[in-house]
Amino acid sequence: MRRKTLAALLLLALAAILAACQGEEEKPTPTLTPPLEAQLRQHLEELSTDALLGLTFPDVARTPLGSGDPFPVYAVEDEPSWSIVVLGRLIDHFTRRDQPQLAAFLYLHGPDTDDQAPPQSRVLELPEGLFMALIDLDSRDQPVLTGLSLLDSSAAELLEAAPALEQDIRPFRQGLDNLAPDGLISPALAVDTDNDGLDELVLLDAGLSDGVAAAFYLTFRWTGSDLHWQRIAPPLEGASADLPTQAVLDYLATVAAATATAEPWQDSQRFFVWRWLVSSDESISEELLHDVADDDSAAALAATRRKLEATRALFSEAYQLQSANWQNLQPWPDFVNGFRNATGAEVEEMLPPTLEDAQASVQVVIIAFSREGPDLVQRRFRMTYELVWSEEGWRLDNVDAKEERPSE
Repeated sequence: MRRKTLAALLLLALAAILAACQGEEEKPTPTLTPPLEAQLRQHLEELSTDALLGLTFPDVARTPLGSGDPFPVYAVEDEPSWSIVVLGRLIDHFTRRDQPQLAAFLYLHGPDTDDQAPPQSRVLELPEGLFMALIDLDSRDQPVLTGLSLLDSSAAELLEAAPALEQDIRPFRQGLDNLAPDGLISPALAVDTDNDGLDELVLLDAGLSDGVAAAFYLTFRWTGSDLHWQRIAPPLEGASADLPTQAVLDYLATVAAATATAEPWQDSQRFFVWRWLVSSDESISEELLHDVADDDSAAALAATRRKLEATRALFSEAYQLQSANWQNLQPWPDFVNGFRNATGAEVEEMLPPTLEDAQASVQVVIIAFSREGPDLVQRRFRMTYELVWSEEGWRLDNVDAKEERPSE
């Protein structure tokens, strides 16, 4: 369901993430031939659990425990009250387009405490919770740890992972008190996107290149085979999966990228930018560049042009995810002006969609960030999106927004 404009921007952002991660200049990312792709995937698939843990915790001595459980369990030798449970892995393209990566899910389990906060391991130097280790292949095709992200700091549901697996239920459920991850991929949510009774894992991938933001959501399905996951939306090539939830996520991610790109512009800069945005086909004049740029240097003017083009392209992509009926009710100027003070948004919760013939309804809870005078504020909204099916896929047709207090 994505259009070519957003796809090009996302490719740019992914290349920028890779460059920032490796400390290199941006370069065009090559396309792997199928044999080479298969070869790299095989290298990652052959990585043993011991080697994986050695990369993730290189200075931590571990002892494997009994093999009766469906998941490998290791005790931390210097801190016996702590254990590491390996809850499966997936191989896909995350922060890199030029080669696949391995994401392994690790549950760090500590002793029971009376504190509300999760216990902290002295040896691991991490709290109890579900983590995702991201593994890359270096220039010699040797595995290296790229990042370790905390997905779920409560993780209490994972204690029942073994019986859940026996019932063919995916052994992961997102907790309520996420902490900011230390990595490029952050958790989003777990939701039954296709109403089959099993939750899918949805991860947010976000990046920034020369002031241009990009964000999109990756949806994975638990395969039940060898503790592996499979990406179902969006695929690496072609259109997104035909899921109403993905249409909503595409819309929210695109708006978030547009507002994040525009976020540094303030006061008179935002006035000039939005006056230009509402006239969607107007070219970028030299006068506009000088009004918006921080200074009159060639570099600043070029950066401003890139940001202006990207902001309009991202807002346009989000607008095209609306149905023709909604666009008639909300013309382009009204749509863009609705985000004039917005600086970003995060998805906190998503409920399974309701489907009936060519119509669907998706409810999400978002945290919206905006400027109110000199202050940056955040508000929590429960959004109910109505969608209709068209030849181009699911399109948003209406929305009902209710503000909620943080304690609700």
